Amino acid sequence: MKQLQIVDMFCGGGGESTGITQAAKQYHFDIKLSAINHWKRAIETHTANYPFAEHYEEPVQNLDPTNVVPGGKLDLLWASPECTHHSNARGGRPRSDQSRATAWEICKWAQELYIGRIIIENVPEFTSWGPLDENGKPDPARKGDVFRSFILALESLGYTVEWKILCAADFGVPTTRRRLFIQAAKGGKKIIWPEPTNSETGDKLPKWKAAKDIIDWSIPCPSIRNRKKPLAPATIRRIEYGIKKYWKDSAEPFLAILRGTSTVRSLEKPLPTVTTSGAHYALIQPFIMSIGQTSAKDRSRTIDKPLPTVCTKQEHCLVSPIIVEYYGNGKARPVEEPLPTVTTKDRFGIVIPDGIDIGFRMLQPHELAAATDFQATTSLPETKVR
Repeated sequence: MKQLQIVDMFCGGGGESTGITQAAKQYHFDIKLSAINHWKRAIETHTANYPFAEHYEEPVQNLDPTNVVPGGKLDLLWASPECTHHSNARGGRPRSDQSRATAWEICKWAQELYIGRIIIENVPEFTSWGPLDENGKPDPARKGDVFRSFILALESLGYTVEWKILCAADFGVPTTRRRLFIQAAKGGKKIIWPEPTNSETGDKLPKWKAAKDIIDWSIPCPSIRNRKKPLAPATIRRIEYGIKKYWKDSAEPFLAILRGTSTVRSLEKPLPTVTTSGAHYALIQPFIMSIGQTSAKDRSRTIDKPLPTVCTKQEHCLVSPIIVEYYGNGKARPVEEPLPTVTTKDRFGIVIPDGIDIGFRMLQPHELAAATDFQATTSLPETKVR
């Protein structure tokens, strides 16, 4: 069996390595995998999932590529350089040229090794990479200048280069995470792009997978009242917005992303992008409520219980889920949609009606991992999500 030499530069939980090993297995290749990251937690997590790989816990710029790949020939370099200082998620905060420059390490490796194929993943804003002004902010007059130089550098090393922005939901993953993928191939190798397997409308392909499919409905939610630390007023307002928007006319599940704005999406759609910040969404689980009684008794119950007495008069309403995003530019979405990007901050919480009360909890790591299509067997760092 032929062995492929592969380096996962800027490795993390091992999502890329999972895809690589699955593809290699499908086409009957063995792999020799090396993984690099300066962050101890990233290396610990990757080691837990890929103990057979050779791990380097240090900044990539400190490594000599010929020491990592003694033979000087690499079949695939997968690189996901730091995206924080390229992403629009930074808002108006100053950027760091040093952090943005880690991508140039890819060209250094391509100079010192023969690499048959390079795949780079980053935020779409990477294509706007340009110099910073005196205030540490991107210079609008030079937008994309450095990106174009970066592509030219790869081409000057003998690579054919193509790039596309792909949405994960189009490939059967319940998140609308959009990412730039750059492919660079050498030695006459063809560049092949995957064909979408799903679509937003579901006209010609199966519809996007829904956020509701990754929610662990068995996890209880504590009441939003009488909490040690009350929910922020902005969180409450966004929950109220979702209730008013969706429960008024229909019982359709929905997502409310609590990051500043107030757009709403259905639970039948994938989550917005799931970023490395973790749990940012809250969900209100469906429940049944009687509207025809005047008693002060609890008139609602969860959907896993039988209906109360059904009379000739229609008195029972279905109240459906809400997912809310915890920080930033909050949007609300029906739960038929995918999750947004999951980031490095805890972002997503779940709100669940319990009787006439409402419970709230954050989405847990295993739910967010499912939203980003990690395997159920993937080992992730223990994280306490409130």
